Amino acid sequence: MRAARVIPTALLAGLFLTLPGVAPADGLAGALPTAEAAASPAQQMLTLVNAERSKAGCKPVRLDSRLNAAASKHSTDMATNNYFSHTSRDGRSFVTRIKAEGYPTARSENIAAGNTTAQATFTQWMNSAGHKRNILDCTAKDMGVGAATNSRATYRTYWTQDFGRG
Repeated sequence: MRAARVIPTALLAGLFLTLPGVAPADGLAGALPTAEAAASPAQQMLTLVNAERSKAGCKPVRLDSRLNAAASKHSTDMATNNYFSHTSRDGRSFVTRIKAEGYPTARSENIAAGNTTAQATFTQWMNSAGHKRNILDCTAKDMGVGAATNSRATYRTYWTQDFGRG
């Protein structure tokens, strides 16, 4: 089976600046990306999550590199090995995977498959009582997000969102 293509959580696409009185380059008029479109999947998800947490009276969560690593590795494993589960094929739970990355206190995990954008994945999670509860859990302080794609896998794109208490 082909290896999964990981969507890096730290990747930022090029940003363009439009200045008054300065015409955009040929062929770019109306095609300049927005800041949201340029943000990484993890940063897009963080923005969506914190907007909903604010409405619920929760403090914002922060992206944590250890949680990002745990989430990214799990998404890559699911995409590469064509499965969809909170339990890794080697039997590890999200708690074990998070602790293996050096993060002290795992809180919860959301997984999704088939969506190609952070917005679609977030909407799917918010329409599920259990996933929504994880997102709006005010005891969570940190979050990590990973997404991986394998064109030969059943769902093609796999997402993992891990929360921790710090």
